[in-house]
Parts: sequence; C-alpha cells; structure tokens
Amino acid sequence: MPKPLVGYIDVCDRERVAGWVVDMEATDHPVRLHILMDGRLVDDIDADTFRADLTGLPREGKCAFECVWPEPLPHEGCLIEILESLLDRPVNGSPFYIEPLPSVLSGSVDKADRLHIAGWVRDELNTERTVWLTALIDGNPIARFPANQFRRDLRETGLGSGRYGFDYVFSAPLDPLKDHDIQLFHGQERFGDPIHIPRSQALDDSFKRHFSALMQSLTTDQARSDALSFLTSTADTLRSESGADIVSLKQRGLKQRATRRQETARPVAPCALFVDDRVPDPTFDAGSVALLSHIRAAQALGYDCSFIASRQPPSEQDQTRLAALGITCLMPPVFTGPEEALKHLGTGLDIVYLHRLNNAESYAALTRAFAPTATLIWSIADLASLRLRRQANVEHRPELDRAATHIEVRENMCAWISDHVLAHSPVEAELLERVVPTADVHVVPWIVPVRPRPRQKTLKPIIAFVAHFGHAPNTDAAKWLVLDILPRLKKHVPDLVCRLIGSAMPHAVHMLAEEGVEIVGHVSCLEQALKDVSLCVAPLRYGAGIKGKVLEAWSAGLPIVMTPIAAEGLVDSNDPVWRKAIAETAEDFAQKTVEFLKPAAARTQVTAARKLLRERFSDAAIQTLLEDIFPPVMEDVSPLPEDTSKTVLN
Repeated sequence: MPKPLVGYIDVCDRERVAGWVVDMEATDHPVRLHILMDGRLVDDIDADTFRADLTGLPREGKCAFECVWPEPLPHEGCLIEILESLLDRPVNGSPFYIEPLPSVLSGSVDKADRLHIAGWVRDELNTERTVWLTALIDGNPIARFPANQFRRDLRETGLGSGRYGFDYVFSAPLDPLKDHDIQLFHGQERFGDPIHIPRSQALDDSFKRHFSALMQSLTTDQARSDALSFLTSTADTLRSESGADIVSLKQRGLKQRATRRQETARPVAPCALFVDDRVPDPTFDAGSVALLSHIRAAQALGYDCSFIASRQPPSEQDQTRLAALGITCLMPPVFTGPEEALKHLGTGLDIVYLHRLNNAESYAALTRAFAPTATLIWSIADLASLRLRRQANVEHRPELDRAATHIEVRENMCAWISDHVLAHSPVEAELLERVVPTADVHVVPWIVPVRPRPRQKTLKPIIAFVAHFGHAPNTDAAKWLVLDILPRLKKHVPDLVCRLIGSAMPHAVHMLAEEGVEIVGHVSCLEQALKDVSLCVAPLRYGAGIKGKVLEAWSAGLPIVMTPIAAEGLVDSNDPVWRKAIAETAEDFAQKTVEFLKPAAARTQVTAARKLLRERFSDAAIQTLLEDIFPPVMEDVSPLPEDTSKTVLN
C-alpha cells in the first residue's frame, strides 16, 4: 500500500491555491498535481518550486506549488481538490470549500417536465451578474447552467435587462416509467421548491418519445420480431379490457354470482352492438334514419348501445355526434372493424344488429362464433333482389335479373341464420316468409315525427323530389321526372318550378338542370329547403322497401304524388284517399300533380298521412314492435323521451 503524501495546503482562496507536497517513496521526482474545481480539472502543476522554509525536506526545498485561478471562482462557492495525478492521493487539507459570496436570489421555476426545466433567477445584491444554478435529479447533480437568457416579459415588468431566464434541456429525456425529483441549487442554497414528476400513467408525449427511441434501437430481425410479438399481445389485451368495460363484463360476473347466492346485486344494462357500412347520418339516407330510430328505441328499452362501421371508418366528429345521442362509437385503433368488436365484446353482448345484406353476410357467422348467446338481428333495409328484378324489367336488362337470383340466395341464407329479420315493408316480409318459412320476419318501420311546417309564400308553384341519389332507383326517377313528366306538367302549369334535393347527386342528375329545374343537392336542414314547396313527388319506376322520401313529405306537412312502387308498403292503393295520389304513367302523374297543387286536395291527403304517421311511425309504436323482438330487460325501463331532433334528408 503506498504511503500517504507529506505536505499541506497553506492557502486556498478566491485568488489562488498554494502549498507544498512530497512523495516519500519517490523523493527524487516532484509530485504532479491535478487541481479540480467541483470535480472539473482546471490545471495540472508540478510541486517543484523552491521555498526557503522547506530546505530541510527532500529535494532541498523544491517541493512547493502555487496555482493562480485561470478563471473566477463561482459566486456560489465551490469545492477545491488537490490530488496527486498518478494515484489520486489527496494533499493534506484537500478538499477545501470556498464559501459563497453574499447574494439574495429572486425568481421562480416556471416549468419542469421530463425534457427540460425553465424559469428565471437574479441576484438582488448584484443585478448585473449571472446566477449559475446546479440541477440535481434524484439526488444526483447533472448540470450547472447560467440564468442569462433574455426574457421580454421580465424586462417589461421592470427587471433590468431581462437577461435572467433559463431553459435547460436535459441531455436525455427522463425515464417515464420512474418517479423523479428535481432540485435546483445555487451553491449550497436551494433555489425554489423541490419538483416531483410522477411516472407516466398514460401515453403522454414524453412516454411516446421514450418508446419510439427504444423501438428505433432494435437492429436485429429477432429483436424486431420479439417487439412485434409483445406489441401485438399488448394491443390485444388493451382491446379486451376496452371491450370488457363497454359491456360491463366485471359487473355482469358480480351480478351472476350474486344471483346464484340469492343476493341483491346492482342492475347491469344489457348491451346491443349495431353494425352498418358507415356512421348513420340522418341527412344522408333513409337507412341511417331507420338505424338511428331503432337504436333510439333500444335505448328506451334499457339497452346500452354501441356502433361499429364496417366500410367507412368514423371520424372524431362522427364519434362526438353519436356520443351526444348516448351511443358509443367504436373507433380505430382500438376496434378496427366489426370482427375486432365482436371478438372483444362478444360474450357481453345481448343483441347484435346487422344492417344491410353485406353486413349480415360478413358478420352473422362471426356473431355466432364470438357472441353465441347474443340475439342476432338482420335489418334488411330493402330486398336488393326484388329491386334488381324490377329494374331489369323496367330497363329490359336480363343480366340484372340473373344478378338478382344470386342475391336472393344470399338474402335467404341471411334470413335463415338470423334469429330475427326486420323488414320495413309488409310486401318484403311476406316474400321472405314465403321463401324462407323458418325465418322470423317482423315489419318494423322507423320513427317519423309529425313536425310543424314553416310556410313561405312563393309566386310560382314549386314541386320537389327528395332522395339519396347514390341509389339507382332515385337517379332513374329524377330523369323520368324531368324528361317525361315535367314537359306534360308544364302544359298545365307553365311557371312551375321542379326542385331536386338530396345527397350523393351524380353528374347525370346535374345535367338535368334547365329553366324551371333547380338542382339543389345535399342540404343540412330539409325543413328549410321545403318551406316554400307546394308539393313533393316520388316518381320511382322501380325499387323496394318503404320510401323515406314519402314519409318525409308527410312529416313536413306536404302532400305527395307517387308511383305504386313509392306507395308500396305504406298505403292501400285501393283506398280512395290514396288512389288519387298514385300514378303509373307520366301523363297520369302530371294530371294528379296538377290536382294536388289545389289546397283542398292537399289538405285531405296531409290529414290522412299525419294520422298514419301517429299510428304506425311514432316513438311508442316502434318501441312496442322492438320490445317483442329484443330480449326483455329485467330492470325498470324509462319512457322514451320526445324526439326534438331536426328533420332529416333521405
């Protein structure tokens, strides 16, 4: 073991450090010294200076040293160490603490997170000097930095030059998986209160940066494979947890356990999952109106309702809109589609409602696999096979008839596999029951409120055709109306205006614009678009299901002239009231339109139509129909609130 050095530090102040030192094991050589300030090397010197008072020592007194500081010592004090360079043996008297100069600090820490710490500080005894701070993280000093950044707000409040700010960025972000304590010191004096940063409980920005850096550090195929396996498993777990929360899986388990023990348990609302191509938008098409109407009735029956889109992912606006209606919109990335939703909600679902044929085909079997106890409901919207057959007959296109045969097989299979089938038209219900005798088919339309109609006088009579023009029968009807019916009609009413209103309007419809024909397109408020209209028309030559355009006219207090296809499933064509409003040929359509432009005929039809809406299309009527189909809810059911939503566009 080496002998200690012999020597002493005679002076250590803010000007210099001086003393003497001898290595008794190597007296022939001067001792090489490291001079450190707060652990930082500031000078290397040899103890080889002659001092007369040291002549009795080895090397005949040539063992003294002196170091004049190459830079001013910190105002806040510092620790001076003098070490032998070879073995880091300290000179007697080392380390030596330089006391801080007097100061009075003012300032604040304005922000501290895992990336940086910022604020301002100045010395009120010497406002021109720069204050240096030392940051300690979890008790370990990591940096010393000056508070000399310019801040306009400080200068504008009268704090001199304003150069008292600091914003120190850590060399690496702090670990988001750990708690951290940050302290600032000016020498031995703490500046500000200690700051505690808890570990991340969510995927905040700092955690994402940390995780991203970790993923980018993976350089081998095996490491990436392991990471993907871990991420996939974690994502699946998160989806399962989200699904369990949505269907209250834990509460269901507690209730079942309490029931077995004959104990009282908190009620748990049953859950229904609704699936459609896109988020239902009542201003877009009648199918959306029907779906929202049935969801509303399910809520009134006591069900918690969730929705998932199968084709067009929902936007945040869609999610917000459904949330306002009390509907949980299942969104990516948690639920990327109905398959994920069924997989992770399945055992907690009481109803799976599949809207339209493509969704019934795609997800009926998956419903049986993932939600075996759920009641499977297929809402057909309309029978595409029936619509295509009628189109083939009108347009003389035999290839459509063959396509209709294939679609009919698919429809029949979906009807057979479903627990219940919902049709809007009794004509379609009868057809399905005849072809698939085992199918449990119900006629359930949707809610159509009776609304007050704002009146606006107009100099010219206006008729309107309201439709979703992405649907082939409606485009065909618009052409027939403008090209065949309107010329005949104008012979009787020359100044008549024909207005086409609706969503997804193709170029072919825009090309119908001419004098007396207004192409309006999609409107957000149908009520305003119809306020100066005298009469609605529904000149459909083919189609299926009941027609939202007819119901919307009656809802708005307007009469309507329609074809037998448009009236199908809504009224009895043999009834004298309705026979006057139904026309098969272009000439007959024009004649009956002229008749219903007369106020007396219009009032008679509107009175009968609104009576029909109150009886068959009310909140209570739809709720009663679905109550016979949905599994009963054992808890008390709140009455359905009155519908105060705006009118819709189909």
